[in-house]
Parts: sequence; structure tokens; C-alpha cells
Amino acid sequence: MRDPETAPAVVERLTRDPDPAVRAAAARHPNLPRPRLTELLDDEELTRPAAANPALDVAEIRRLARTPGDPAGPSVDTLI
Repeated sequence: MRDPETAPAVVERLTRDPDPAVRAAAARHPNLPRPRLTELLDDEELTRPAAANPALDVAEIRRLARTPGDPAGPSVDTLI
């Protein structure tokens, strides 16, 4: 999935493809609709590819960076 002009509906559909590599590529695609991207962040299989999506917003990055033992989470300001 390297075409930056792939329609968002197509990218979303491909996140449900039978092929795991296709699902992972779709999860990383910047045209993935935000609601589906948010869903995938909680999907055991696709969390990492979704977290690598360049369209991920700062609030979600901060949420992902928090650790279970530290409610404030690590400082991610230097990562953003």
C-alpha cells in the first residue's frame, strides 16, 4: 500500500483483509480514517502498525506512551 492517493474507504476495507501483511500495511497508511485508526490501536495484532501511522495525532501518541505503572506516563514531549 504505497499509493498516497488510495481512497480512505479502500484503506479501511484493507484493514480487514485475510492477509496479515495487507492488514498491517493498511494500518500504517496515512489515509486510514481516524475512527478506524483509533480502533486498531487497541487491536492486539495491529497496534504496532497503527502506532506507526503518520496521521496519528499527538494525544494518541501520549496515550500510547503512558505505562500501566505510572498514570502520568513517561515524558513524551521530547519525542514529539
